[in-house]
Amino acid sequence: MKTFKTEISPTSNQIALINQTCGNVRYIYNQFIQYNFERLEKKEPIVSGYDYSKMINRDPNTPSWLKIVSSKALKQAIMNAHHAFQAYLKGEKGKPRFKKKSGDNNSFYLIGTIKVERHRIFLPTLKWMRLKEYGYIPKDISSVTVSIKNGRYYISCLSKTETDERIATSGEGIGIDFGLKDQFITKVQTVPSINKSKKVRQLEKKLRQKQRSLSRRYESNMANKVYYKSGAKKGQLKSFEWKRPLHECKNLQKQQLIVNKLYERLSRIRTDYNQKALQSILKRKPSFIVIEDLNVKGLMKNKHLSKVISQAQWYQSRVFLQQQCEKLGIELRLAPRFYSSSKLCSNCGFKNKDLKLKDRSWECPDCHVIHNRDKNASINLEKCVDYTVLTTV
Repeated sequence: MKTFKTEISPTSNQIALINQTCGNVRYIYNQFIQYNFERLEKKEPIVSGYDYSKMINRDPNTPSWLKIVSSKALKQAIMNAHHAFQAYLKGEKGKPRFKKKSGDNNSFYLIGTIKVERHRIFLPTLKWMRLKEYGYIPKDISSVTVSIKNGRYYISCLSKTETDERIATSGEGIGIDFGLKDQFITKVQTVPSINKSKKVRQLEKKLRQKQRSLSRRYESNMANKVYYKSGAKKGQLKSFEWKRPLHECKNLQKQQLIVNKLYERLSRIRTDYNQKALQSILKRKPSFIVIEDLNVKGLMKNKHLSKVISQAQWYQSRVFLQQQCEKLGIELRLAPRFYSSSKLCSNCGFKNKDLKLKDRSWECPDCHVIHNRDKNASINLEKCVDYTVLTTV
């Protein structure tokens, strides 16, 4: 199976129907959770998703607006809630939470008659919708998921067609060192970070301005503020009350959407740049690629580096690289977390135990070869013999 995700351009009527469907899906999901919680409190057996769906269909008091949207979307929402409840009862997951309008809860699932043409797609209830990217979604689509994020509409299509995209490799390997100043470093190629570019710096400046504006709107809606008078948190806000509920503050919501869109745009720029950089490395057709097992969660605890590490998207790059290696038939190797890739001399094997993070280059005391820290690390990664294979060739 393979998934294809792209942005769609719905009409105003389709937008209204998509928003209505998302609202109905959230409503029916929350109703199922609430109904079963009440039964648990009364020590009654919970109702399964199948039985609840039948009960809703037969209930004369069911709201008429639930029948406007696709029934398949509602049934899938009920089954999602059913699986969440079953996992909770078995102790596999935590207590199911109610879905809110904000966040990533605006999506629904569709099956049925789905047709695909070059520039448009036909969905049950929604009919024909235009695609913003053309020509790569196959025609044998079994199901789709429509989602909304920051005012933009997306569609994820599931195809059961499997094609063999493996390539003939060159027989040589590559070690890739992930960095901050330079995004990816190999022995023959250095990809600089996108975060120092003019475009990204301009967007980050604009983001700071919009965030300050958003913060002022939150501040103006606060009342009865209480601050810490002593201790480590002295001067920080301890408690407050909202003058008006946040869902009634329309200007605040508009500003929040502007900030969210800027965050998403920056994330898209970084992701696109990193993926294209990795594709340029994969075009050399290596037989294997070696990367480090970085403790990103631990590194994020460093308050001086946490922001730039999150912007570097190391984990997302590793996931993308693993997917591409799996598809192309390239072996992806993971070096041990405590492998001294930077401290080992790639020429003679001497280990420089005194090497510090600020040292970007160093001279080997044994063979007197001057090493660039990151390039030396990539060469040592390529030579690593103790590794874990992440992909199947």
